Order: sequence, then structure tokens, then C-alpha cells
Amino acid sequence: MKTFLITTILFIYTNLLFAQHNTFKTASAWVDGVLYSISYSNSDTVVEVKAKRRIVSRLHEFGIWEMKFIDFNKDGYKDILIQYVSNTPNDNNLYLYNKHRHNFIEVNNFRNFAYAAGLGSNNLYYSYERAGCGDLNWNSYLFKIVNFQAIPIGFISGLGCNGDEKMGIFIFKINRTKEKLIREYPIDKIDKYKSYKWGFIKQYWKTNYRKFL
Repeated sequence: MKTFLITTILFIYTNLLFAQHNTFKTASAWVDGVLYSISYSNSDTVVEVKAKRRIVSRLHEFGIWEMKFIDFNKDGYKDILIQYVSNTPNDNNLYLYNKHRHNFIEVNNFRNFAYAAGLGSNNLYYSYERAGCGDLNWNSYLFKIVNFQAIPIGFISGLGCNGDEKMGIFIFKINRTKEKLIREYPIDKIDKYKSYKWGFIKQYWKTNYRKFL
């Protein structure tokens, strides 16, 4: 009897937990003079984007936490940014608005760049990701978006763990699949910035992005 009661309680709790995380959500925005809308839950595998009750895009996604309209590339048109239920911090995907086809197209490779942020109106973006040792090791990519493809052009590797063979900040220029080391800094350079390593990353890319074009 006791086993039955425990099993029943666990079953009810699991279903309630799933129901909480499987909340039905909506998002909408005016884009290019047209009202676009999305209805979704994290159990969906295909999400339909509608305009005037007509399906304009089908997004093949799963494990969605949140979807929102945001002008990510600062072209004057709102895009769709997706955040996933994931163990990876800031696991996002991006669909850019195509003003010629009046729909939304996925940016390939975008999920490889966590915490992506823009550098302004130059179509360049940078990321941040943990790389181990309690976040003492970290990476940041500089990338561009061309023809709905996220392409890395620069890379910063921060190694601040005492167990590393060589501690420091190492900056690489990326040409397709080749990485070339162009600059090194001592790891304590990040201590000079108000926002620590995040301040260094933002300032470095903002000041030096032309070197990677």
C-alpha cells in the first residue's frame, strides 16, 4: 500500500511538473507593416509563423523555453530569437527576417555562439562561453552573418586556471578553418576592466574588429 501511494504521488508530481514546463505561449510583432504571430510550447517540433492567418514559415525546433521578436541585426526588421531549455547557458537560435520573401530564415551555425551580441551596425557580433575550471577558462568568438550563415573570423581564448600549461589571453584570427595567433596578454589584464573579462571582451572586439576583416 505504501509503495502504491509513493508511486501515485511521484506520477502526479511528474505530470504537474511537465505541465508547468509545457506552458502554451504566444509572441507577436509588426514586421514590415504586417502583424506576425507565433504560438508554441516546449513540446513542439514544428512552430508555425503566421501573418494574416497564413503560414509564412515553419520552424523545426524542439525544447523551446522562449521565442521573441527582436531586431537582432539592426536592419529595421524584427527577427525571431529562440531560447532553449538546455544545460548550456544562453543556448539560442536565430531566424532573420527576409524582406524579399517576407518570411524568416534560420541562421546556420548560430547556436555555436552563446551570449551573442552585436558590435553596432557593421554586421559583426561576438560571443562568450565557458571553457572549464569554474569559468576561469573562457572563449569568445567574433563572427559575421553572411547569406544566413554565421561565420567566425576571430577567437579569444582566456586561460586563467592554475593547472593550465600556460595562463593568459590568446587572440587568433580565423581564415576559414585556420587559426593564426596574433596577440597575447597576461590573464590579469582583465582585472583592469570594470566588468572584468566581459568588459575586456567587449572593448577588445569593439576596438580591434577591423584587424579581422
